Amino acid sequence: MSDRPSHRGPRVPVATLAMLCGVAFGAPAALAEQPDDAAATPAVQPPAPATVITPRMRDESMFVRVDAEGLPDGVPLAEFTPEDTNRPPLPDAVVTHVQAPQESHTELTLGYSNAHLTHGYGDWYGVHLRGVYQDGGRTVLGELAQLHRFGENTQLGALTYVQDLGPDWFGGIGFSGTTSGTILPSARVDVSINRKLLSDRSLVVSLGAGYAWNRSGHRDQLYHAGVIWYALPKWIFEAGANYTVDSPGSVKAPAYYGAVTYGEVGKSVIVLRGGVGREAYQVTGSGTQIADFRSHEITAKWRYWFTRKWGTQLEFDYYHNPYYSRIGGELSVFYRW
Repeated sequence: MSDRPSHRGPRVPVATLAMLCGVAFGAPAALAEQPDDAAATPAVQPPAPATVITPRMRDESMFVRVDAEGLPDGVPLAEFTPEDTNRPPLPDAVVTHVQAPQESHTELTLGYSNAHLTHGYGDWYGVHLRGVYQDGGRTVLGELAQLHRFGENTQLGALTYVQDLGPDWFGGIGFSGTTSGTILPSARVDVSINRKLLSDRSLVVSLGAGYAWNRSGHRDQLYHAGVIWYALPKWIFEAGANYTVDSPGSVKAPAYYGAVTYGEVGKSVIVLRGGVGREAYQVTGSGTQIADFRSHEITAKWRYWFTRKWGTQLEFDYYHNPYYSRIGGELSVFYRW
């Protein structure tokens, strides 16, 4: 036996020793797993919660997105003015109706137009008051205007009503008339039926017909077919054809048009429109008229918002037929609430 005294401490449980060894020898390995070690395997992270995408609310009968202020992402194409005898009013009313925001709103526009005509046909000018009211599935458009053309003066009134007939169908009817003269029809009526296509209802096909009476004795049958594609968020494309049968004489006049709109409502919007075809007739004042001729027209519009409610619109128009050319435009201000 050894002479050394034996010094024994308290017994340590084996489990405790194992734990301490694990801490002592395991810690360096853990410390080695730092981001600067390229060969290290990254620590397993708990899976992130799944992203849930909630679609924006849409009107059940509309397809155009609506922002928090009730403004649609698109904008109507070249706004129809009923003093243009070569175009039916309902196609442009269709564009306005399909883009109606979920909340009701009203817009008023006051504008002044002026145009110079070549070959001694005199200048045109006019003052226009236009209004739009939209609420739910209906749209109402109206216009009052004082016009001077081909040496004649007249007052114009127009009213168009468009109503949803379900989530995919809607129809419209429009009336317009003048108080005197022969430069525009004394009365006119138009009707249309429209169908939304594609899964997001972004394609609209329209068919329409109308009838016009003129104090000069002319009667016009008017037919229209068109397609409108809303390539959201900022593009709208339109193409169509108008077909007029004028009597007396049964003169037939087909015409074709296309339009494109780019921009964002509430900021700035640009509209380009072009048309080409035949016209059945035009009364040029004082009992004179031109008939059965070709013409073409180019229109450019710029619509700009100063605030969410106030804005202005500048329009340039060029028109040509074998008898004269017309260059003009319109400046207007609008307010919506």
